[in-house]
Amino acid sequence: MAGRKGPDVLDTVDVAGKVFMITGANSGVGMDVSLFLAKKGATVNMVCRSEKRGEEARQAIVEQSGNDKVRLWVCDVSLEAEVRKMWSEFAAVHERLDGLVCNAGVLLNERTLTSEGVETTFACHLLFGTYLLGTLAMPLLESTPGSRLVAVSSGGMYNTKWPEWDVATSEKGKYNGQMAYAYAKRGQVLLCERWSAMHPSVRFVTCHPGWTLTPAVEAAYGEQKKYLEPMRSAWEGAEGIAWLCVAPADQITAGAFYLDRKVEPKHLAGPFFSGGSFTRNTPEEVDLMVAKLETWSNGKRTEVPSCEAGMLARVAPLKESATPIDIQRFMGRWYVVAAIPTMFDRGVVNEIEEYTWNEQKQRIDVHFTMQSTFDAPVKAIAQRATIVNGAPTADAPNGINTRWSLSPRLGGVWLPLGLAYLVVDCAADYSTTIIGVPDRSVLYVMARTPVIDEAVMRPLLDTCQRSGFDMSQVVRVAHDQLPQVAQVPSAEAAAAAGSGREGEKV
Repeated sequence: MAGRKGPDVLDTVDVAGKVFMITGANSGVGMDVSLFLAKKGATVNMVCRSEKRGEEARQAIVEQSGNDKVRLWVCDVSLEAEVRKMWSEFAAVHERLDGLVCNAGVLLNERTLTSEGVETTFACHLLFGTYLLGTLAMPLLESTPGSRLVAVSSGGMYNTKWPEWDVATSEKGKYNGQMAYAYAKRGQVLLCERWSAMHPSVRFVTCHPGWTLTPAVEAAYGEQKKYLEPMRSAWEGAEGIAWLCVAPADQITAGAFYLDRKVEPKHLAGPFFSGGSFTRNTPEEVDLMVAKLETWSNGKRTEVPSCEAGMLARVAPLKESATPIDIQRFMGRWYVVAAIPTMFDRGVVNEIEEYTWNEQKQRIDVHFTMQSTFDAPVKAIAQRATIVNGAPTADAPNGINTRWSLSPRLGGVWLPLGLAYLVVDCAADYSTTIIGVPDRSVLYVMARTPVIDEAVMRPLLDTCQRSGFDMSQVVRVAHDQLPQVAQVPSAEAAAAAGSGREGEKV
Protein backbone atom coordinates (compact mmCIF):
# COMPACT_ATOMS: atom_id res chain seq x y z
CA MET A 1 0.00 0.00 0.00
CA ALA A 2 1.15 3.52 -0.78
CA GLY A 3 2.56 5.48 2.14
CA ARG A 4 3.62 2.48 4.25
CA LYS A 5 7.00 2.94 5.89
CA GLY A 6 9.51 0.17 6.49
CA PRO A 7 9.33 -3.48 5.50
CA ASP A 8 5.85 -4.89 4.94
CA VAL A 9 4.99 -7.74 7.30
CA LEU A 10 3.41 -9.61 4.38
CA ASP A 11 6.81 -9.68 2.69
CA THR A 12 8.92 -10.56 5.74
CA VAL A 13 6.72 -12.80 7.89
CA ASP A 14 7.57 -16.48 8.38
CA VAL A 15 4.75 -18.60 9.79
CA ALA A 16 6.43 -21.99 9.57
CA GLY A 17 5.10 -24.21 12.32
CA LYS A 18 1.84 -22.29 12.61
CA VAL A 19 -1.53 -23.79 11.77
CA PHE A 20 -4.39 -22.03 9.99
CA MET A 21 -7.87 -23.02 8.87
CA ILE A 22 -9.71 -21.18 6.09
CA THR A 23 -13.28 -21.96 5.10
CA GLY A 24 -14.46 -21.39 1.54
CA ALA A 25 -10.85 -21.85 0.46
CA ASN A 26 -11.18 -23.22 -3.09
CA SER A 27 -11.70 -19.88 -4.88
CA GLY A 28 -11.66 -16.12 -4.57
CA VAL A 29 -10.53 -14.47 -1.36
CA GLY A 30 -10.30 -17.76 0.56
CA MET A 31 -7.98 -19.33 -1.97
CA ASP A 32 -5.72 -16.28 -2.13
CA VAL A 33 -5.39 -16.18 1.67
CA SER A 34 -4.62 -19.92 1.69
CA LEU A 35 -1.98 -19.49 -1.03
CA PHE A 36 -0.33 -16.60 0.83
CA LEU A 37 -0.11 -18.59 4.08
CA ALA A 38 1.23 -21.65 2.27
CA LYS A 39 3.95 -19.54 0.61
CA LYS A 40 4.96 -18.30 4.06
CA GLY A 41 5.40 -21.84 5.38
CA ALA A 42 2.22 -22.39 7.39
CA THR A 43 0.27 -25.59 7.73
CA VAL A 44 -2.90 -24.69 5.82
CA ASN A 45 -6.23 -26.42 6.31
CA MET A 46 -8.66 -25.68 3.49
CA VAL A 47 -12.33 -26.28 4.29
CA CYS A 48 -14.35 -26.69 1.08
CA ARG A 49 -17.82 -27.98 0.25
CA SER A 50 -16.82 -29.53 -3.09
CA GLU A 51 -14.20 -32.25 -2.95
CA LYS A 52 -13.40 -31.84 -6.68
CA ARG A 53 -12.96 -28.06 -6.63
CA GLY A 54 -11.25 -28.21 -3.26
CA GLU A 55 -8.68 -30.77 -4.40
CA GLU A 56 -7.98 -28.84 -7.59
CA ALA A 57 -7.37 -25.71 -5.53
CA ARG A 58 -5.20 -27.58 -3.02
CA GLN A 59 -2.98 -29.00 -5.76
CA ALA A 60 -2.62 -25.56 -7.34
CA ILE A 61 -1.58 -24.06 -3.99
CA VAL A 62 0.97 -26.81 -3.35
CA GLU A 63 2.46 -26.33 -6.81
CA GLN A 64 2.64 -22.54 -6.54
CA SER A 65 3.92 -22.43 -2.96
CA GLY A 66 6.20 -25.46 -2.87
CA ASN A 67 4.58 -26.27 0.48
CA ASP A 68 3.01 -29.70 0.81
CA LYS A 69 1.56 -28.97 4.28
CA VAL A 70 -1.80 -28.10 2.72
CA ARG A 71 -4.76 -30.31 3.61
CA LEU A 72 -8.30 -30.40 2.30
CA TRP A 73 -11.25 -30.92 4.63
CA VAL A 74 -14.47 -31.57 2.73
CA CYS A 75 -17.23 -29.94 4.74
CA ASP A 76 -20.37 -27.92 4.05
CA VAL A 77 -20.25 -25.35 6.87
CA SER A 78 -23.99 -24.72 6.54
CA LEU A 79 -24.58 -28.16 8.11
CA GLU A 80 -24.14 -28.78 11.82
CA ALA A 81 -23.34 -32.48 11.40
CA GLU A 82 -20.57 -31.84 8.87
CA VAL A 83 -18.96 -29.06 10.91
CA ARG A 84 -18.89 -31.27 14.00
CA LYS A 85 -17.46 -34.23 12.08
CA MET A 86 -14.79 -32.14 10.38
CA TRP A 87 -13.73 -30.47 13.62
CA SER A 88 -13.54 -33.77 15.48
CA GLU A 89 -11.17 -35.16 12.84
CA PHE A 90 -9.11 -31.95 12.75
CA ALA A 91 -8.73 -31.76 16.55
CA ALA A 92 -7.53 -35.37 16.63
CA VAL A 93 -4.40 -34.45 14.64
CA HIS A 94 -3.69 -30.82 15.64
CA GLU A 95 -2.69 -29.42 19.03
CA ARG A 96 -2.70 -25.76 18.02
CA LEU A 97 -4.64 -23.32 15.85
CA ASP A 98 -3.04 -19.96 15.15
CA GLY A 99 -5.79 -18.59 12.97
CA LEU A 100 -9.31 -19.45 11.88
CA VAL A 101 -10.72 -17.53 8.91
CA CYS A 102 -14.50 -17.90 8.63
CA ASN A 103 -14.84 -16.96 4.98
CA ALA A 104 -17.32 -19.43 3.44
CA GLY A 105 -20.65 -17.98 2.42
CA VAL A 106 -23.45 -17.71 -0.09
CA LEU A 107 -25.89 -15.07 -1.23
CA LEU A 108 -29.15 -16.53 -2.53
CA ASN A 109 -32.07 -14.84 -4.25
CA GLU A 110 -34.59 -17.51 -3.21
CA ARG A 111 -35.20 -18.82 0.29
CA THR A 112 -33.44 -22.16 0.45
CA LEU A 113 -33.34 -24.52 3.42
CA THR A 114 -30.45 -26.88 4.17
CA SER A 115 -31.06 -30.59 4.64
CA GLU A 116 -31.20 -29.80 8.37
CA GLY A 117 -34.03 -27.33 7.86
CA VAL A 118 -32.15 -24.04 8.37
CA GLU A 119 -32.08 -21.13 5.90
CA THR A 120 -28.80 -21.55 4.02
CA THR A 121 -27.39 -17.99 4.15
CA PHE A 122 -27.88 -17.75 7.90
CA ALA A 123 -26.52 -21.28 8.51
CA CYS A 124 -23.43 -20.83 6.35
CA HIS A 125 -22.33 -17.34 7.35
CA LEU A 126 -23.29 -17.23 11.01
CA LEU A 127 -24.90 -20.18 12.78
CA PHE A 128 -22.56 -23.02 11.85
CA GLY A 129 -19.89 -21.38 9.67
CA THR A 130 -18.89 -18.90 12.38
CA TYR A 131 -20.63 -19.58 15.70
CA LEU A 132 -20.44 -23.37 15.88
CA LEU A 133 -17.03 -23.67 14.22
CA GLY A 134 -15.64 -20.87 16.40
CA THR A 135 -17.08 -22.44 19.55
CA LEU A 136 -15.57 -25.83 18.73
CA ALA A 137 -12.22 -24.18 17.95
CA MET A 138 -12.18 -22.08 21.13
CA PRO A 139 -10.07 -24.42 23.31
CA LEU A 140 -7.35 -24.70 20.66
CA LEU A 141 -7.42 -20.96 19.97
CA GLU A 142 -7.15 -20.15 23.66
CA SER A 143 -4.21 -22.52 24.15
CA THR A 144 -2.29 -21.09 21.15
CA PRO A 145 -0.40 -17.84 21.90
CA GLY A 146 -1.26 -14.96 19.58
CA SER A 147 -4.21 -16.75 17.95
CA ARG A 148 -6.99 -14.97 16.12
CA LEU A 149 -10.38 -15.62 14.52
CA VAL A 150 -11.20 -13.55 11.44
CA ALA A 151 -14.82 -13.50 10.31
CA VAL A 152 -15.12 -12.19 6.76
CA SER A 153 -18.13 -9.92 7.05
CA SER A 154 -19.25 -7.30 4.54
CA GLY A 155 -20.11 -3.66 4.10
CA GLY A 156 -23.63 -4.96 3.58
CA MET A 157 -24.01 -5.07 7.37
CA TYR A 158 -24.15 -1.25 7.38
CA ASN A 159 -27.73 -1.55 6.13
CA THR A 160 -29.20 -3.01 9.28
CA LYS A 161 -28.95 -3.91 12.92
CA TRP A 162 -29.54 -7.47 14.13
CA PRO A 163 -33.33 -8.00 13.84
CA GLU A 164 -35.75 -10.29 15.63
CA TRP A 165 -34.67 -13.93 15.49
CA ASP A 166 -37.50 -15.04 13.21
CA VAL A 167 -36.54 -12.33 10.73
CA ALA A 168 -32.80 -13.08 10.84
CA THR A 169 -33.46 -16.77 10.24
CA SER A 170 -36.03 -16.06 7.50
CA GLU A 171 -38.70 -17.88 9.48
CA LYS A 172 -41.01 -14.87 9.18
CA GLY A 173 -41.82 -12.36 6.45
CA LYS A 174 -41.08 -12.22 2.75
CA TYR A 175 -37.61 -13.49 1.91
CA ASN A 176 -35.04 -10.95 0.78
CA GLY A 177 -31.68 -12.51 -0.04
CA GLN A 178 -29.77 -9.25 0.28
CA MET A 179 -31.17 -8.61 3.76
CA ALA A 180 -30.67 -12.22 4.89
CA TYR A 181 -27.02 -11.74 3.96
CA ALA A 182 -26.82 -8.38 5.74
CA TYR A 183 -28.40 -9.80 8.92
CA ALA A 184 -25.86 -12.62 9.04
CA LYS A 185 -22.99 -10.19 8.49
CA ARG A 186 -24.21 -7.87 11.26
CA GLY A 187 -24.50 -10.94 13.48
CA GLN A 188 -20.84 -11.80 12.84
CA VAL A 189 -19.80 -8.31 13.97
CA LEU A 190 -21.82 -8.54 17.17
CA LEU A 191 -20.60 -12.07 17.87
CA CYS A 192 -16.93 -11.14 17.55
CA GLU A 193 -17.47 -8.19 19.87
CA ARG A 194 -19.00 -10.51 22.47
CA TRP A 195 -16.34 -13.21 22.06
CA SER A 196 -13.62 -10.57 22.49
CA ALA A 197 -15.00 -9.76 25.92
CA MET A 198 -15.38 -13.42 26.88
CA HIS A 199 -12.03 -14.70 25.54
CA PRO A 200 -9.46 -11.88 25.88
CA SER A 201 -6.48 -14.11 24.99
CA VAL A 202 -7.76 -14.52 21.39
CA ARG A 203 -8.09 -11.70 18.85
CA PHE A 204 -11.59 -11.82 17.33
CA VAL A 205 -12.15 -9.44 14.42
CA THR A 206 -14.47 -8.96 11.48
CA CYS A 207 -13.48 -7.43 8.18
CA HIS A 208 -14.80 -6.23 4.85
CA PRO A 209 -12.74 -7.36 1.83
CA GLY A 210 -14.26 -4.62 -0.30
CA TRP A 211 -16.38 -5.40 -3.34
CA THR A 212 -14.27 -8.12 -4.83
CA LEU A 213 -14.82 -9.90 -8.13
CA THR A 214 -15.23 -13.50 -6.98
CA PRO A 215 -17.34 -16.42 -8.25
CA ALA A 216 -19.75 -15.86 -5.33
CA VAL A 217 -20.34 -12.22 -6.28
CA GLU A 218 -20.74 -13.18 -9.93
CA ALA A 219 -23.37 -15.80 -9.03
CA ALA A 220 -25.26 -13.49 -6.69
CA TYR A 221 -25.27 -10.27 -8.69
CA GLY A 222 -24.83 -11.24 -12.33
CA GLU A 223 -25.29 -8.15 -14.51
CA GLN A 224 -26.10 -6.07 -11.42
CA LYS A 225 -22.48 -6.26 -10.29
CA LYS A 226 -21.79 -3.22 -12.47
CA TYR A 227 -23.30 -1.13 -9.65
CA LEU A 228 -20.46 -2.28 -7.38
CA GLU A 229 -17.68 -1.15 -9.72
CA PRO A 230 -14.82 -0.54 -9.59
CA MET A 231 -14.39 -4.02 -8.22
CA ARG A 232 -11.26 -5.44 -6.66
CA SER A 233 -9.23 -8.45 -7.68
CA ALA A 234 -9.32 -11.47 -5.37
CA TRP A 235 -5.90 -10.58 -3.92
CA GLU A 236 -6.88 -6.95 -3.32
CA GLY A 237 -9.75 -8.30 -1.25
CA ALA A 238 -7.60 -10.92 0.45
CA GLU A 239 -4.62 -8.73 1.32
CA GLY A 240 -6.20 -7.19 4.42
CA ILE A 241 -7.36 -10.61 5.62
CA ALA A 242 -3.86 -12.03 5.14
CA TRP A 243 -2.53 -9.17 7.26
CA LEU A 244 -5.01 -9.98 10.03
CA CYS A 245 -3.75 -13.57 9.94
CA VAL A 246 -0.07 -12.75 10.45
CA ALA A 247 0.23 -9.30 12.05
CA PRO A 248 1.45 -9.29 15.67
CA ALA A 249 -1.50 -9.77 18.00
CA ASP A 250 -0.79 -6.50 19.82
CA GLN A 251 -1.32 -4.62 16.55
CA ILE A 252 -4.86 -6.00 16.14
CA THR A 253 -7.77 -4.34 17.92
CA ALA A 254 -9.97 -7.02 19.44
CA GLY A 255 -13.60 -6.89 18.34
CA ALA A 256 -12.93 -4.33 15.61
CA PHE A 257 -14.23 -4.20 12.03
CA TYR A 258 -11.41 -3.88 9.49
CA LEU A 259 -10.95 -2.83 5.88
CA ASP A 260 -7.44 -2.78 4.37
CA ARG A 261 -5.66 -3.12 7.74
CA LYS A 262 -7.59 -0.20 9.21
CA VAL A 263 -10.30 -0.19 11.87
CA GLU A 264 -13.51 1.15 10.40
CA PRO A 265 -16.75 2.32 12.06
CA LYS A 266 -19.47 -0.28 12.47
CA HIS A 267 -22.37 2.13 11.98
CA LEU A 268 -22.95 4.59 9.14
CA ALA A 269 -26.69 5.14 9.50
CA GLY A 270 -26.65 8.71 10.77
CA PRO A 271 -26.70 12.00 8.83
CA PHE A 272 -23.82 12.29 6.37
CA PHE A 273 -22.79 8.69 7.17
CA SER A 274 -22.16 9.34 10.85
CA GLY A 275 -22.62 6.56 13.40
CA GLY A 276 -26.29 7.06 14.14
CA SER A 277 -28.40 4.65 16.18
CA PHE A 278 -30.53 2.84 13.58
CA THR A 279 -28.08 -0.05 13.22
CA ARG A 280 -27.20 -0.41 16.91
CA ASN A 281 -28.33 -3.26 19.15
CA THR A 282 -28.76 -3.26 22.91
CA PRO A 283 -26.70 -5.62 25.10
CA GLU A 284 -29.91 -7.51 25.86
CA GLU A 285 -30.56 -8.06 22.15
CA VAL A 286 -27.04 -9.42 21.73
CA ASP A 287 -27.52 -11.66 24.80
CA LEU A 288 -30.59 -13.17 23.19
CA MET A 289 -28.88 -13.58 19.81
CA VAL A 290 -25.96 -15.48 21.36
CA ALA A 291 -28.29 -17.62 23.47
CA LYS A 292 -30.28 -18.66 20.43
CA LEU A 293 -27.13 -19.32 18.39
CA GLU A 294 -26.02 -21.65 21.18
CA THR A 295 -29.36 -23.45 21.23
CA TRP A 296 -29.78 -23.76 17.46
CA SER A 297 -26.18 -24.85 16.92
CA ASN A 298 -26.82 -27.81 19.20
CA GLY A 299 -29.69 -29.23 17.17
CA LYS A 300 -32.43 -27.52 19.17
CA ARG A 301 -34.27 -25.43 16.60
CA THR A 302 -37.28 -24.74 18.80
CA GLU A 303 -38.10 -21.28 20.09
CA VAL A 304 -35.99 -20.05 22.99
CA PRO A 305 -38.05 -18.05 25.53
CA SER A 306 -36.73 -14.50 25.56
CA CYS A 307 -37.18 -14.20 29.32
CA GLU A 308 -35.47 -17.43 30.37
CA ALA A 309 -33.14 -16.30 33.15
CA GLY A 310 -30.87 -19.33 32.99
CA MET A 311 -30.33 -18.83 29.26
CA LEU A 312 -29.21 -15.22 29.68
CA ALA A 313 -26.99 -16.23 32.60
CA ARG A 314 -25.17 -18.65 30.32
CA VAL A 315 -24.39 -16.12 27.59
CA ALA A 316 -23.34 -13.22 29.81
CA PRO A 317 -19.68 -13.71 30.82
CA LEU A 318 -19.19 -15.51 34.12
CA LYS A 319 -18.29 -13.19 37.00
CA GLU A 320 -15.89 -13.84 39.82
CA SER A 321 -17.15 -13.79 43.41
CA ALA A 322 -17.54 -10.32 44.90
CA THR A 323 -16.83 -11.71 48.38
CA PRO A 324 -13.16 -11.11 49.25
CA ILE A 325 -10.94 -14.08 50.01
CA ASP A 326 -7.87 -14.19 52.23
CA ILE A 327 -5.29 -15.11 49.65
CA GLN A 328 -2.99 -16.71 52.22
CA ARG A 329 -5.75 -19.02 53.49
CA PHE A 330 -6.60 -19.91 49.89
CA MET A 331 -3.08 -21.21 49.27
CA GLY A 332 -2.19 -24.89 49.66
CA ARG A 333 -3.47 -28.13 48.16
CA TRP A 334 -6.84 -28.50 46.46
CA TYR A 335 -8.23 -31.77 45.09
CA VAL A 336 -10.34 -31.46 41.94
CA VAL A 337 -13.48 -33.47 42.66
CA ALA A 338 -15.58 -32.43 39.65
CA ALA A 339 -14.77 -30.58 36.45
CA ILE A 340 -15.50 -29.44 32.97
CA PRO A 341 -11.96 -30.29 31.86
CA THR A 342 -9.71 -28.77 29.24
CA MET A 343 -8.08 -30.69 26.40
CA PHE A 344 -5.07 -31.25 28.68
CA ASP A 345 -6.86 -32.96 31.59
CA ARG A 346 -9.79 -34.75 30.00
CA GLY A 347 -10.40 -38.17 31.57
CA VAL A 348 -7.68 -37.91 34.24
CA VAL A 349 -7.59 -39.10 37.86
CA ASN A 350 -5.81 -37.79 40.98
CA GLU A 351 -6.11 -34.20 39.74
CA ILE A 352 -4.59 -31.74 42.20
CA GLU A 353 -3.97 -27.96 42.22
CA GLU A 354 -1.24 -26.72 44.55
CA TYR A 355 -1.10 -22.95 45.13
CA THR A 356 1.93 -21.20 46.64
CA TRP A 357 2.17 -17.47 47.29
CA ASN A 358 5.40 -16.02 45.87
CA GLU A 359 6.05 -13.00 48.04
CA GLN A 360 9.03 -11.77 46.02
CA LYS A 361 7.18 -11.85 42.70
CA GLN A 362 3.79 -10.98 44.21
CA ARG A 363 2.15 -13.82 42.34
CA ILE A 364 0.71 -17.29 42.82
CA ASP A 365 2.76 -20.26 41.65
CA VAL A 366 0.52 -23.13 40.56
CA HIS A 367 1.57 -26.79 40.43
CA PHE A 368 -1.11 -28.75 38.54
CA THR A 369 -0.74 -32.55 38.59
CA MET A 370 -2.80 -35.50 37.31
CA GLN A 371 -2.58 -39.07 36.02
CA SER A 372 -4.24 -40.62 32.99
CA THR A 373 -4.86 -43.78 35.10
CA PHE A 374 -4.05 -44.65 38.69
CA ASP A 375 -0.91 -46.57 37.72
CA ALA A 376 0.29 -44.07 35.09
CA PRO A 377 3.11 -41.54 35.62
CA VAL A 378 2.18 -38.22 37.17
CA LYS A 379 1.88 -35.40 34.66
CA ALA A 380 2.52 -31.84 35.83
CA ILE A 381 1.77 -28.44 34.38
CA ALA A 382 3.40 -25.38 35.92
CA GLN A 383 1.38 -22.18 35.91
CA ARG A 384 1.62 -18.80 37.51
CA ALA A 385 -1.02 -16.23 38.23
CA THR A 386 -1.26 -12.59 39.16
CA ILE A 387 -4.22 -11.18 41.03
CA VAL A 388 -6.29 -8.76 38.94
CA ASN A 389 -8.62 -7.46 41.66
CA GLY A 390 -6.13 -7.38 44.53
CA ALA A 391 -6.07 -3.61 45.00
CA PRO A 392 -7.39 -2.39 48.38
CA THR A 393 -10.88 -0.92 48.45
CA ALA A 394 -13.00 0.60 51.18
CA ASP A 395 -14.90 -2.68 51.58
CA ALA A 396 -11.89 -4.95 50.99
CA PRO A 397 -8.73 -3.39 52.44
CA ASN A 398 -6.70 -6.49 51.45
CA GLY A 399 -8.26 -6.76 48.00
CA ILE A 400 -11.02 -9.03 46.69
CA ASN A 401 -8.50 -11.49 45.17
CA THR A 402 -11.02 -13.57 43.20
CA ARG A 403 -9.94 -12.77 39.62
CA TRP A 404 -6.55 -14.02 38.47
CA SER A 405 -4.60 -13.77 35.23
CA LEU A 406 -3.09 -17.19 34.54
CA SER A 407 -0.19 -18.20 32.29
CA PRO A 408 0.95 -21.82 31.76
CA ARG A 409 4.42 -23.16 31.10
CA LEU A 410 4.48 -25.48 28.09
CA GLY A 411 7.51 -26.89 26.33
CA GLY A 412 9.82 -25.03 28.74
CA VAL A 413 8.35 -21.65 27.76
CA TRP A 414 6.05 -19.41 29.77
CA LEU A 415 3.13 -18.49 27.53
CA PRO A 416 2.00 -14.88 28.02
CA LEU A 417 -1.68 -15.76 27.69
CA GLY A 418 -3.16 -14.00 30.70
CA LEU A 419 -6.12 -16.39 30.90
CA ALA A 420 -8.95 -15.18 33.12
CA TYR A 421 -9.22 -17.50 36.13
CA LEU A 422 -12.18 -16.80 38.38
CA VAL A 423 -12.89 -17.83 41.96
CA VAL A 424 -16.67 -18.19 41.69
CA ASP A 425 -17.25 -19.48 45.20
CA CYS A 426 -15.23 -20.23 48.33
CA ALA A 427 -16.53 -21.78 51.54
CA ALA A 428 -16.23 -19.64 54.65
CA ASP A 429 -13.84 -22.18 56.17
CA TYR A 430 -11.84 -22.53 52.93
CA SER A 431 -12.73 -26.21 52.65
CA THR A 432 -14.22 -26.04 49.12
CA THR A 433 -14.05 -23.72 46.15
CA ILE A 434 -15.38 -23.35 42.60
CA ILE A 435 -13.15 -22.07 39.79
CA GLY A 436 -14.32 -21.07 36.30
CA VAL A 437 -13.47 -19.06 33.20
CA PRO A 438 -15.59 -16.30 31.60
CA ASP A 439 -17.21 -18.45 28.88
CA ARG A 440 -17.83 -21.38 31.30
CA SER A 441 -15.89 -23.79 29.09
CA VAL A 442 -13.76 -24.84 32.08
CA LEU A 443 -14.90 -25.62 35.62
CA TYR A 444 -13.11 -26.98 38.68
CA VAL A 445 -14.94 -27.92 41.86
CA MET A 446 -12.23 -28.46 44.47
CA ALA A 447 -11.92 -29.51 48.08
CA ARG A 448 -9.18 -29.85 50.66
CA THR A 449 -9.72 -33.63 50.77
CA PRO A 450 -9.76 -36.08 47.85
CA VAL A 451 -13.22 -37.34 48.82
CA ILE A 452 -16.17 -35.29 50.05
CA ASP A 453 -19.64 -36.28 51.19
CA GLU A 454 -22.43 -36.08 48.65
CA ALA A 455 -24.19 -33.73 51.07
CA VAL A 456 -21.32 -31.30 50.49
CA MET A 457 -20.99 -31.97 46.78
CA ARG A 458 -24.64 -31.40 45.90
CA PRO A 459 -24.81 -27.72 46.99
CA LEU A 460 -21.57 -27.06 45.11
CA LEU A 461 -23.03 -28.48 41.89
CA ASP A 462 -26.23 -26.50 42.47
CA THR A 463 -24.11 -23.34 42.65
CA CYS A 464 -22.45 -24.31 39.36
CA GLN A 465 -25.84 -24.76 37.72
CA ARG A 466 -27.11 -21.40 38.98
CA SER A 467 -23.92 -19.83 37.61
CA GLY A 468 -24.83 -21.03 34.11
CA PHE A 469 -22.43 -23.96 33.62
CA ASP A 470 -23.58 -26.73 31.28
CA MET A 471 -24.02 -29.50 33.83
CA SER A 472 -24.16 -32.17 31.13
CA GLN A 473 -20.41 -31.60 30.62
CA VAL A 474 -19.47 -31.93 34.30
CA VAL A 475 -17.56 -35.09 35.24
CA ARG A 476 -16.53 -36.43 38.64
CA VAL A 477 -12.78 -36.82 39.18
CA ALA A 478 -11.62 -39.96 40.99
CA HIS A 479 -8.81 -40.10 43.57
CA ASP A 480 -7.19 -43.22 44.97
CA GLN A 481 -5.76 -41.53 48.05
CA LEU A 482 -7.37 -42.02 51.42
CA PRO A 483 -9.33 -39.04 52.77
CA GLN A 484 -7.09 -36.71 54.71
CA VAL A 485 -7.67 -34.08 57.32
CA ALA A 486 -8.73 -30.94 55.54
CA GLN A 487 -5.69 -28.80 54.73
CA VAL A 488 -7.29 -25.49 55.57
CA PRO A 489 -4.66 -22.92 56.53
CA SER A 490 -5.35 -21.58 59.98
CA ALA A 491 -4.98 -17.93 60.89
CA GLU A 492 -1.53 -18.75 62.32
CA ALA A 493 -0.50 -20.51 59.13
CA ALA A 494 -1.74 -17.61 57.05
CA ALA A 495 0.27 -15.20 59.18
CA ALA A 496 3.35 -17.39 58.83
CA ALA A 497 2.89 -17.46 55.06
CA GLY A 498 2.69 -13.70 55.01
CA SER A 499 5.97 -13.47 56.93
CA GLY A 500 7.85 -15.38 54.25
CA ARG A 501 7.18 -19.03 55.08
CA GLU A 502 4.68 -19.33 52.26
CA GLY A 503 4.22 -22.62 50.41
CA GLU A 504 4.54 -24.91 53.43
CA LYS A 505 2.10 -27.81 53.57
CA VAL A 506 -0.38 -27.19 56.34
